[in-house]
Amino acid sequence: MNTRNCVLLGLVMLVAVSGWSAESIPYQTEFEASEGFVAGNSLNGVDGWIVEGEADAKITDTVAQNGSQSVMLEANSQIDKALTATTEQKVIWMEGYFRGAGTTADADFPGEPEASAIVFFSATKGIQCLNGDGSGSGSWVDSGISIDDTQWYKISIRQDYTSHIWRCYVNETAAPDQDLGFRNNIDTLKGFKNFADTVSYLDTFRVIPATKGDANGDQMVDAADVVTLVNDINGAAMGLIEKDNADVDNDGKVDQADLTALIDKILDKS
Repeated sequence: MNTRNCVLLGLVMLVAVSGWSAESIPYQTEFEASEGFVAGNSLNGVDGWIVEGEADAKITDTVAQNGSQSVMLEANSQIDKALTATTEQKVIWMEGYFRGAGTTADADFPGEPEASAIVFFSATKGIQCLNGDGSGSGSWVDSGISIDDTQWYKISIRQDYTSHIWRCYVNETAAPDQDLGFRNNIDTLKGFKNFADTVSYLDTFRVIPATKGDANGDQMVDAADVVTLVNDINGAAMGLIEKDNADVDNDGKVDQADLTALIDKILDKS
């Protein structure tokens, strides 16, 4: 397979590895020793991660976005994580921090497996997101952000498996085209792939369903979220995912109306 330094997010996992099954979301990791990741060891087989390709991916304690460890992907390596969502989890966030020089090759991706969202790291054009046509192809959208291999880049994607639309954010800034099409019109999350043409790093990775009202990001909608919104009524201190959750009325902003809608939602559950 001709690998490229690209992050393929939300893929259907067609390559099965005996003994491993898909993990239900939410899934979060910082690749720390306390989670079972040992510095110097391969990522392969740890917490359901699989390493493929011509080279290895190892846990390192010399470079980290947060904590003391991250994953170092050697050139020409590939890592996979099988993930699964429930039938109700149709809008899903995937987010991680990535670091590397990118590749001088033209934007490309393997034809298999089928994919929803693809992010590509180009040494010459910066970070690019695929606006898919639903049938296996599409066109690239420039994020406008060039790559510095000494910096971490926060990649956040919001995938809607009903509309087959996704949004690509780099450092919490949306790509110029906010609504991007899936490369293939797949209907549910199956996993994550990261291809590396050159040495690159991954850290602080999470996959969580969008949960309207969950303003504090704990995967519950309760009185604690009301407190969060009261203290931050415009969502200024919230992360991208939490702010999206806090926009309960889906009008594109966080304000008093969302606080009212959140209280009504909690009362309706009681």
